[in-house]
Amino acid sequence: MKIYRPNYFKEFKCDGRACDARCCRDWRILLDDETREKYLRLPDSTEFFNHVDESAQAFKMQKSGACPFLDENFLCKLQLKRGEEYLPAICQSFPRVTYKLDEEIFLQAMTLTCPVAALLILLQDEPISFEVTDNLKARQVFDFTEKISAAEEFLARQQAAIKILQQRDLPINQRLRELCEFFGEKISVPVDFDAENHSAALAEIFGEMYDANLTVGKKNQLAATYQASREDILGQLRENFSDVLENYLVNEFLMRCYPCAFSDGEKFNCRVFVTAYRALEFATVLTAISRSRLTLEDFLELLCALNDKLDHSKGGMEAIKNFAAFHDAEVFYSMMIE
Repeated sequence: MKIYRPNYFKEFKCDGRACDARCCRDWRILLDDETREKYLRLPDSTEFFNHVDESAQAFKMQKSGACPFLDENFLCKLQLKRGEEYLPAICQSFPRVTYKLDEEIFLQAMTLTCPVAALLILLQDEPISFEVTDNLKARQVFDFTEKISAAEEFLARQQAAIKILQQRDLPINQRLRELCEFFGEKISVPVDFDAENHSAALAEIFGEMYDANLTVGKKNQLAATYQASREDILGQLRENFSDVLENYLVNEFLMRCYPCAFSDGEKFNCRVFVTAYRALEFATVLTAISRSRLTLEDFLELLCALNDKLDHSKGGMEAIKNFAAFHDAEVFYSMMIE
C-alpha cells in the first residue's frame, strides 16, 4: 500500500483551544455506523444517544450551535473520556482528507477550513514537499477510483502541475499561464487581458457564491471598486505574501484532486482552479479596501473563510464551475489570465 501525502500532514495536531473549536460549531456532525456500534456496547450508551438525532443520523447541536460534547475549554468530552478512537469518523478525520485512487494507492491532504491546519500549511517558508508512507490511518475515505484511469499517472501529472506552481522565479500569473498550457490550453500567444470584463465577471461570481442577490447596480459598483484598486492591492499581496499564495495554490490543487476534481476533463478543471483563485483575489481586494489594510492575519482569516464557503456551501464552487463552463477558451483566458 502507498499513501502519498505532503510532509506537513503528520505534523498536524488538533487543539480546540487554538481555534475555539471552530469545527465543533454550526456544522452537521454525522454519526457513522462504526461509532454507533461502539457506543451501543458501552454501559452508559444512553448518555451518548440522548444527544443524537436519529432521523438525521447526526448530533443534536446546542442552541449556541456548538456540539453537545464540547466543553467550556473547547475540548471534546468524548475524546477526553474514551479516547480518539471513540470519535465519529468525521471528527477523527477532519481536517484531513483521504482519497482512494485504486486498491493500493491513496492520496492525503488537509483543508484550510481548519485555522490550525491553515497556519501549518500556509506559513511554511520552504516549498511544500511530499512523502510516501504505508501507514493509512483514516476512517473516512473518499473513493476516487471512478474519476481516474490510472493512479500513478494521475499522481505524476498532479506533481508536475505542483512543480509549476512552485516556480518561485516566476510571478503567480505566469505560473498560472504555464499550468493551463501544461494541461493543453493553447495560450502561448499573448492574450489581451480584458480588465473591465474581468472585474465584472468576478463581481457576478462573488454574488452567486454568497447568494447575495445583488442588483445590477451593486454588481457594477463592486466591479468598479475592484478594478480601481486591484493592481495596487494585488501588487502588495504578491510582494508581501508570495509564499503564502504559493502554498495556498499547491494545497488547493492537491486537496481537491485537480486536475480530476470534476468531470469534463483536465482543461475544464484547470479553468475552475484559475477562476477560484481569481475569486480569492477579488475577495482580498474588497477586504483590504473595507479594512484600509491588508495584514497577514486578515489574509489568513480570508483564506479560511473562502475555503469554508467552497467546502461547505453548495453555491460556492457551483458559481465558479458555472463560469468556467460558460465561456469558450479565448473569452475565458482574456478575462482570467494576465
